[in-house]
Amino acid sequence: MEWKKYSVEDQFINLTGVLSVFLCFLSFYLHSFLIFFIAVFLLLFLFSNSFYLKHVGKRLYLENKKVRNRFFPEETGDWILAFENKGFPIMKGNLRIYFDDQVAPLEGFGDKRLTKYEVNIPVSLNYNQKTQIKIPFKTIRRGVAKIRLIELHIPHLFGLGETVLEYKNIFMQEALVYPLPIPVKNKDLFLSGRPGESYVNISLYEDYLLPAGTRQYVFSDSFNRIHWKASAKTNTLQTKIYDRVAETGWNLSLNIASGHAITSQAEGLISSAAELAHYSAKHHIPFSLCINIRVAGSIPFYYIPPGTGSEQLQKVLEALALVDPYSSIYPYERMLSFYERHMANQPFFIHGGNREGRAGKILQLFKKRGISLLELNLEEEAGAVLTPLPFQFKDVVGQ
Repeated sequence: MEWKKYSVEDQFINLTGVLSVFLCFLSFYLHSFLIFFIAVFLLLFLFSNSFYLKHVGKRLYLENKKVRNRFFPEETGDWILAFENKGFPIMKGNLRIYFDDQVAPLEGFGDKRLTKYEVNIPVSLNYNQKTQIKIPFKTIRRGVAKIRLIELHIPHLFGLGETVLEYKNIFMQEALVYPLPIPVKNKDLFLSGRPGESYVNISLYEDYLLPAGTRQYVFSDSFNRIHWKASAKTNTLQTKIYDRVAETGWNLSLNIASGHAITSQAEGLISSAAELAHYSAKHHIPFSLCINIRVAGSIPFYYIPPGTGSEQLQKVLEALALVDPYSSIYPYERMLSFYERHMANQPFFIHGGNREGRAGKILQLFKKRGISLLELNLEEEAGAVLTPLPFQFKDVVGQ
Protein backbone atom coordinates (compact mmCIF):
# COMPACT_ATOMS: atom_id res chain seq x y z
CA MET A 1 0.00 0.00 0.00
CA GLU A 2 1.33 3.41 -1.02
CA TRP A 3 -0.49 5.23 1.76
CA LYS A 4 -0.14 5.46 5.49
CA LYS A 5 -3.61 5.65 7.03
CA TYR A 6 -4.80 7.12 10.28
CA SER A 7 -8.23 8.31 11.44
CA VAL A 8 -9.61 11.18 13.47
CA GLU A 9 -12.99 10.18 14.89
CA ASP A 10 -15.73 12.13 16.60
CA GLN A 11 -16.50 11.07 20.16
CA PHE A 12 -20.12 10.60 19.06
CA ILE A 13 -19.13 7.35 17.33
CA ASN A 14 -18.10 5.71 20.61
CA LEU A 15 -21.25 6.97 22.29
CA THR A 16 -23.29 5.62 19.42
CA GLY A 17 -21.73 2.18 19.82
CA VAL A 18 -22.51 2.11 23.54
CA LEU A 19 -26.03 3.39 22.89
CA SER A 20 -26.78 0.77 20.21
CA VAL A 21 -25.73 -2.09 22.52
CA PHE A 22 -27.83 -0.64 25.34
CA LEU A 23 -30.86 -0.29 23.06
CA CYS A 24 -30.44 -3.83 21.82
CA PHE A 25 -30.67 -5.25 25.35
CA LEU A 26 -33.46 -2.82 26.19
CA SER A 27 -35.51 -4.01 23.21
CA PHE A 28 -35.32 -7.61 24.46
CA TYR A 29 -36.34 -6.52 27.91
CA LEU A 30 -39.28 -4.39 26.70
CA HIS A 31 -40.13 -6.65 23.75
CA SER A 32 -40.07 -3.51 21.54
CA PHE A 33 -39.53 -4.05 17.84
CA LEU A 34 -39.07 -0.30 17.30
CA ILE A 35 -36.21 -0.05 19.80
CA PHE A 36 -34.62 -3.16 18.28
CA PHE A 37 -34.90 -1.63 14.81
CA ILE A 38 -33.18 1.57 16.02
CA ALA A 39 -30.41 -0.49 17.66
CA VAL A 40 -29.85 -2.51 14.46
CA PHE A 41 -29.85 0.69 12.39
CA LEU A 42 -27.17 2.22 14.61
CA LEU A 43 -25.08 -0.96 14.46
CA LEU A 44 -25.33 -1.01 10.65
CA PHE A 45 -24.31 2.65 10.63
CA LEU A 46 -21.21 1.86 12.71
CA PHE A 47 -20.37 -1.26 10.71
CA SER A 48 -20.67 0.47 7.31
CA ASN A 49 -18.58 3.40 8.52
CA SER A 50 -15.89 1.05 9.91
CA PHE A 51 -15.92 -1.10 6.75
CA TYR A 52 -15.52 1.97 4.54
CA LEU A 53 -12.65 3.35 6.61
CA LYS A 54 -10.90 -0.02 6.58
CA HIS A 55 -10.91 -0.35 2.79
CA VAL A 56 -10.89 3.22 1.46
CA GLY A 57 -7.58 4.12 -0.18
CA LYS A 58 -6.36 0.52 -0.41
CA ARG A 59 -6.27 0.64 -4.20
CA LEU A 60 -5.57 4.31 -4.68
CA TYR A 61 -2.46 4.86 -6.83
CA LEU A 62 -0.39 7.97 -7.47
CA GLU A 63 1.90 8.05 -10.51
CA ASN A 64 5.42 8.77 -9.31
CA LYS A 65 7.82 9.18 -12.23
CA LYS A 66 11.14 10.94 -11.80
CA VAL A 67 10.69 14.32 -13.48
CA ARG A 68 13.00 17.33 -13.21
CA ASN A 69 11.64 20.51 -14.78
CA ARG A 70 14.08 23.39 -15.23
CA PHE A 71 13.25 27.07 -14.84
CA PHE A 72 14.70 30.52 -14.32
CA PRO A 73 13.22 32.81 -11.64
CA GLU A 74 9.91 34.51 -12.50
CA GLU A 75 8.77 31.68 -14.79
CA THR A 76 5.65 29.56 -14.37
CA GLY A 77 5.14 25.81 -14.22
CA ASP A 78 2.91 23.09 -12.79
CA TRP A 79 3.02 20.29 -10.27
CA ILE A 80 1.19 17.40 -11.94
CA LEU A 81 -0.35 14.61 -9.84
CA ALA A 82 -2.00 11.69 -11.65
CA PHE A 83 -4.34 9.54 -9.48
CA GLU A 84 -6.06 6.25 -10.26
CA ASN A 85 -8.67 4.82 -7.89
CA LYS A 86 -9.48 1.12 -8.23
CA GLY A 87 -11.07 0.83 -4.82
CA PHE A 88 -13.89 2.39 -2.86
CA PRO A 89 -15.15 5.78 -4.09
CA ILE A 90 -13.70 8.84 -2.41
CA MET A 91 -16.27 11.59 -2.01
CA LYS A 92 -15.60 15.19 -1.01
CA GLY A 93 -11.95 14.53 -0.18
CA ASN A 94 -9.46 17.29 0.49
CA LEU A 95 -5.96 16.96 -1.03
CA ARG A 96 -3.21 18.82 0.84
CA ILE A 97 0.15 19.40 -0.85
CA TYR A 98 3.24 20.81 0.91
CA PHE A 99 6.18 21.98 -1.23
CA ASP A 100 9.34 24.09 -0.91
CA ASP A 101 9.13 27.87 -1.15
CA GLN A 102 11.55 28.17 -4.09
CA VAL A 103 8.24 28.21 -5.99
CA ALA A 104 4.94 29.81 -4.94
CA PRO A 105 1.36 28.95 -5.94
CA LEU A 106 -0.20 31.36 -8.40
CA GLU A 107 -2.72 34.01 -7.36
CA GLY A 108 -2.28 33.36 -3.65
CA PHE A 109 -3.66 29.85 -4.03
CA GLY A 110 -2.03 28.50 -0.86
CA ASP A 111 -0.69 29.37 2.58
CA LYS A 112 2.93 29.89 3.64
CA ARG A 113 4.11 27.58 6.44
CA LEU A 114 7.67 28.62 7.40
CA THR A 115 9.74 27.38 4.42
CA LYS A 116 6.85 25.48 2.81
CA TYR A 117 3.61 26.28 0.98
CA GLU A 118 0.39 24.40 1.72
CA VAL A 119 -2.22 24.01 -1.02
CA ASN A 120 -5.70 22.50 -0.49
CA ILE A 121 -7.67 21.03 -3.40
CA PRO A 122 -11.11 19.32 -3.28
CA VAL A 123 -10.97 15.82 -4.75
CA SER A 124 -13.60 13.19 -5.56
CA LEU A 125 -12.74 9.87 -7.18
CA ASN A 126 -15.21 7.21 -8.25
CA TYR A 127 -14.40 3.55 -8.66
CA ASN A 128 -11.91 2.87 -11.51
CA GLN A 129 -11.51 6.58 -12.22
CA LYS A 130 -8.33 8.36 -13.29
CA THR A 131 -7.76 12.05 -12.76
CA GLN A 132 -4.90 14.49 -13.18
CA ILE A 133 -4.48 17.46 -10.87
CA LYS A 134 -2.35 20.46 -11.89
CA ILE A 135 -1.08 22.96 -9.36
CA PRO A 136 0.31 26.04 -11.14
CA PHE A 137 3.23 27.86 -9.55
CA LYS A 138 5.68 30.68 -10.14
CA THR A 139 9.41 30.28 -9.54
CA ILE A 140 10.75 32.64 -6.89
CA ARG A 141 14.44 31.96 -6.28
CA ARG A 142 17.34 29.64 -7.04
CA GLY A 143 17.20 26.10 -5.71
CA VAL A 144 15.39 22.77 -5.95
CA ALA A 145 11.71 22.66 -5.01
CA LYS A 146 10.09 19.33 -4.19
CA ILE A 147 6.72 18.19 -2.97
CA ARG A 148 7.54 17.18 0.60
CA LEU A 149 4.17 15.84 1.78
CA ILE A 150 0.94 14.65 0.16
CA GLU A 151 -2.15 14.05 2.31
CA LEU A 152 -5.66 13.09 1.29
CA HIS A 153 -8.28 13.86 3.94
CA ILE A 154 -11.44 11.74 3.44
CA PRO A 155 -14.52 12.56 5.53
CA HIS A 156 -16.38 9.70 7.20
CA LEU A 157 -19.60 8.54 5.58
CA PHE A 158 -21.76 10.55 7.96
CA GLY A 159 -19.33 13.36 8.68
CA LEU A 160 -18.25 12.08 12.09
CA GLY A 161 -14.48 12.58 11.72
CA GLU A 162 -12.12 11.88 8.83
CA THR A 163 -9.50 9.46 7.56
CA VAL A 164 -6.11 10.79 6.43
CA LEU A 165 -4.07 9.03 3.74
CA GLU A 166 -0.43 10.13 3.82
CA TYR A 167 1.76 9.24 0.82
CA LYS A 168 4.62 7.10 2.14
CA ASN A 169 7.08 7.34 -0.77
CA ILE A 170 9.30 10.25 -1.77
CA PHE A 171 7.58 12.11 -4.58
CA MET A 172 10.10 12.25 -7.44
CA GLN A 173 8.91 15.38 -9.23
CA GLU A 174 11.27 18.37 -8.93
CA ALA A 175 11.38 22.00 -10.02
CA LEU A 176 14.99 23.10 -10.54
CA VAL A 177 15.36 26.88 -10.53
CA TYR A 178 18.56 28.18 -12.13
CA PRO A 179 20.37 31.21 -10.66
CA LEU A 180 19.97 34.55 -12.40
CA PRO A 181 23.31 35.87 -13.72
CA ILE A 182 24.62 39.21 -12.48
CA PRO A 183 27.10 41.40 -14.42
CA VAL A 184 30.78 40.49 -14.12
CA LYS A 185 33.30 43.08 -15.29
CA ASN A 186 36.59 42.33 -17.09
CA LYS A 187 35.49 38.96 -18.50
CA ASP A 188 36.94 39.72 -21.93
CA LEU A 189 40.26 41.18 -20.71
CA PHE A 190 41.90 37.99 -19.51
CA LEU A 191 42.73 35.94 -22.60
CA SER A 192 45.95 33.97 -22.73
CA GLY A 193 48.79 34.89 -25.06
CA ARG A 194 49.73 31.23 -25.44
CA PRO A 195 48.67 28.96 -28.32
CA GLY A 196 45.85 26.55 -27.59
CA GLU A 197 42.79 24.83 -29.04
CA SER A 198 40.02 27.37 -28.37
CA TYR A 199 38.78 29.50 -31.27
CA VAL A 200 38.86 33.24 -30.54
CA ASN A 201 38.37 36.43 -32.55
CA ILE A 202 41.79 37.94 -31.82
CA SER A 203 44.98 35.92 -31.31
CA LEU A 204 48.60 35.77 -32.54
CA TYR A 205 48.21 32.04 -33.19
CA GLU A 206 46.41 30.14 -35.93
CA ASP A 207 45.28 26.55 -36.41
CA TYR A 208 47.34 25.35 -39.41
CA LEU A 209 45.90 21.83 -39.52
CA LEU A 210 42.84 22.81 -41.56
CA PRO A 211 42.22 26.04 -43.55
CA ALA A 212 39.00 27.85 -42.69
CA GLY A 213 38.70 29.40 -46.18
CA THR A 214 40.46 31.57 -48.74
CA ARG A 215 40.68 35.23 -49.72
CA GLN A 216 42.25 37.35 -52.45
CA TYR A 217 46.07 37.29 -52.39
CA VAL A 218 47.87 40.52 -51.40
CA PHE A 219 51.60 41.29 -51.72
CA SER A 220 52.20 41.08 -47.94
CA ASP A 221 51.05 37.43 -47.82
CA SER A 222 53.66 34.70 -47.43
CA PHE A 223 54.27 32.61 -50.56
CA ASN A 224 53.69 29.31 -48.73
CA ARG A 225 50.15 30.39 -47.79
CA ILE A 226 48.92 30.41 -51.40
CA HIS A 227 46.10 27.93 -52.01
CA TRP A 228 47.08 26.57 -55.42
CA LYS A 229 43.92 24.54 -56.12
CA ALA A 230 41.65 27.47 -55.34
CA SER A 231 43.90 29.75 -57.40
CA ALA A 232 43.67 27.41 -60.39
CA LYS A 233 39.85 27.36 -60.21
CA THR A 234 39.48 31.12 -59.98
CA ASN A 235 42.48 32.08 -62.21
CA THR A 236 43.58 34.46 -59.44
CA LEU A 237 45.92 33.87 -56.53
CA GLN A 238 44.09 32.84 -53.35
CA THR A 239 45.51 32.91 -49.80
CA LYS A 240 44.63 30.33 -47.13
CA ILE A 241 42.76 31.62 -44.02
CA TYR A 242 43.17 29.83 -40.68
CA ASP A 243 41.11 30.09 -37.50
CA ARG A 244 42.62 32.07 -34.65
CA VAL A 245 43.24 29.97 -31.55
CA ALA A 246 44.41 30.60 -28.00
CA GLU A 247 44.59 28.87 -24.64
CA THR A 248 41.46 30.15 -22.88
CA GLY A 249 40.21 27.39 -20.57
CA TRP A 250 38.72 28.58 -17.26
CA ASN A 251 38.31 26.80 -13.96
CA LEU A 252 36.06 28.55 -11.46
CA SER A 253 36.66 27.60 -7.85
CA LEU A 254 34.08 28.84 -5.32
CA ASN A 255 34.58 28.87 -1.58
CA ILE A 256 31.03 29.43 -0.31
CA ALA A 257 31.98 28.77 3.31
CA SER A 258 32.50 31.14 6.20
CA GLY A 259 33.92 28.96 8.95
CA HIS A 260 31.66 25.89 9.08
CA ALA A 261 28.59 27.60 7.61
CA ILE A 262 27.51 29.01 4.25
CA THR A 263 28.75 32.56 3.69
CA SER A 264 26.30 35.44 3.24
CA GLN A 265 27.96 36.09 -0.14
CA ALA A 266 27.04 32.65 -1.48
CA GLU A 267 24.12 33.83 -3.63
CA GLY A 268 26.22 36.60 -5.19
CA LEU A 269 29.05 34.17 -5.96
CA ILE A 270 26.62 31.68 -7.49
CA SER A 271 24.98 34.35 -9.67
CA SER A 272 28.44 35.54 -10.79
CA ALA A 273 29.37 31.96 -11.65
CA ALA A 274 26.21 31.68 -13.74
CA GLU A 275 27.26 34.76 -15.73
CA LEU A 276 30.75 33.34 -16.36
CA ALA A 277 29.20 30.03 -17.45
CA HIS A 278 26.94 31.83 -19.96
CA TYR A 279 29.91 33.83 -21.26
CA SER A 280 32.15 30.78 -21.68
CA ALA A 281 29.39 28.87 -23.51
CA LYS A 282 28.80 31.79 -25.88
CA HIS A 283 32.51 32.16 -26.68
CA HIS A 284 33.33 28.40 -26.77
CA ILE A 285 35.72 28.63 -23.82
CA PRO A 286 36.36 25.35 -21.97
CA PHE A 287 34.91 25.78 -18.49
CA SER A 288 35.07 23.70 -15.31
CA LEU A 289 33.63 24.31 -11.86
CA CYS A 290 34.59 23.41 -8.29
CA ILE A 291 32.44 24.18 -5.22
CA ASN A 292 33.45 23.15 -1.70
CA ILE A 293 30.23 21.28 -0.94
CA ARG A 294 30.80 17.76 0.37
CA VAL A 295 29.41 14.95 -1.81
CA ALA A 296 29.80 11.18 -1.83
CA GLY A 297 32.02 9.63 -4.48
CA SER A 298 35.60 9.53 -5.74
CA ILE A 299 35.60 13.35 -5.98
CA PRO A 300 34.51 14.58 -2.53
CA PHE A 301 33.15 17.97 -3.67
CA TYR A 302 30.99 19.46 -6.44
CA TYR A 303 33.01 19.24 -9.65
CA ILE A 304 32.02 19.75 -13.28
CA PRO A 305 34.82 18.64 -15.67
CA PRO A 306 35.92 20.97 -18.50
CA GLY A 307 33.58 21.28 -21.44
CA THR A 308 31.99 23.73 -23.86
CA GLY A 309 28.63 24.51 -25.39
CA SER A 310 25.04 24.44 -24.21
CA GLU A 311 25.31 20.98 -22.66
CA GLN A 312 28.17 22.13 -20.43
CA LEU A 313 26.22 25.28 -19.54
CA GLN A 314 23.27 23.16 -18.39
CA LYS A 315 25.53 20.99 -16.19
CA VAL A 316 27.05 24.07 -14.54
CA LEU A 317 23.69 25.77 -13.95
CA GLU A 318 22.27 22.58 -12.43
CA ALA A 319 25.25 22.29 -10.08
CA LEU A 320 24.80 25.92 -9.02
CA ALA A 321 21.06 25.41 -8.47
CA LEU A 322 21.70 22.36 -6.27
CA VAL A 323 23.79 24.28 -3.73
CA ASP A 324 21.74 24.15 -0.55
CA PRO A 325 22.06 26.50 2.47
CA TYR A 326 22.14 23.40 4.69
CA SER A 327 24.84 21.58 2.70
CA SER A 328 27.88 20.10 4.40
CA ILE A 329 31.05 22.13 3.81
CA TYR A 330 34.24 20.57 2.42
CA PRO A 331 37.44 22.37 3.54
CA TYR A 332 38.50 24.75 0.78
CA GLU A 333 42.25 24.14 1.07
CA ARG A 334 41.64 20.39 0.75
CA MET A 335 39.56 20.98 -2.36
CA LEU A 336 42.37 23.07 -3.90
CA SER A 337 44.91 20.41 -3.03
CA PHE A 338 42.74 17.67 -4.58
CA TYR A 339 42.26 19.75 -7.75
CA GLU A 340 45.99 20.48 -8.02
CA ARG A 341 46.94 16.79 -7.71
CA HIS A 342 44.13 14.99 -9.58
CA MET A 343 42.35 17.31 -12.05
CA ALA A 344 43.23 18.61 -15.50
CA ASN A 345 44.36 22.17 -14.75
CA GLN A 346 42.98 24.97 -16.93
CA PRO A 347 45.19 27.92 -18.06
CA PHE A 348 42.99 30.31 -16.07
CA PHE A 349 42.06 29.67 -12.44
CA ILE A 350 39.32 31.92 -11.04
CA HIS A 351 38.93 32.00 -7.25
CA GLY A 352 35.78 33.29 -5.57
CA GLY A 353 35.02 33.66 -1.86
CA ASN A 354 37.16 33.62 1.27
CA ARG A 355 40.87 32.86 0.93
CA GLU A 356 42.15 31.80 4.31
CA GLY A 357 44.53 29.30 5.89
CA ARG A 358 46.65 27.30 3.43
CA ALA A 359 44.57 28.31 0.40
CA GLY A 360 46.94 31.14 -0.55
CA LYS A 361 49.97 28.85 -0.41
CA ILE A 362 48.30 26.25 -2.69
CA LEU A 363 47.24 28.95 -5.15
CA GLN A 364 50.86 30.11 -5.28
CA LEU A 365 51.76 26.62 -6.57
CA PHE A 366 49.33 27.16 -9.47
CA LYS A 367 51.05 30.45 -10.29
CA LYS A 368 54.46 28.75 -10.39
CA ARG A 369 53.08 26.33 -12.98
CA GLY A 370 52.23 29.23 -15.26
CA ILE A 371 48.49 29.25 -14.54
CA SER A 372 46.92 32.72 -14.63
CA LEU A 373 45.20 33.42 -11.31
CA LEU A 374 42.13 35.65 -11.13
CA GLU A 375 39.81 36.58 -8.28
CA LEU A 376 36.06 37.07 -8.44
CA ASN A 377 35.05 39.92 -6.14
CA LEU A 378 31.48 41.00 -5.44
CA GLU A 379 30.63 44.69 -5.72
CA GLU A 380 28.07 46.62 -3.73
CA GLU A 381 25.87 47.39 -6.76
CA ALA A 382 24.70 43.83 -7.51
CA GLY A 383 27.64 42.88 -9.67
CA ALA A 384 31.14 41.41 -9.61
CA VAL A 385 34.55 42.05 -11.12
CA LEU A 386 37.44 39.85 -12.24
CA THR A 387 40.88 41.02 -11.12
CA PRO A 388 44.35 39.45 -11.00
CA LEU A 389 44.67 37.53 -7.76
CA PRO A 390 46.84 39.55 -5.34
CA PHE A 391 49.29 37.77 -3.07
CA GLN A 392 50.35 39.04 0.29
CA PHE A 393 53.47 37.92 2.14
CA LYS A 394 51.44 35.65 4.43
CA ASP A 395 50.06 33.81 1.39
CA VAL A 396 53.42 32.69 0.05
CA VAL A 397 55.32 31.78 3.21
CA GLY A 398 54.80 28.61 5.20
CA GLN A 399 51.94 28.73 7.68
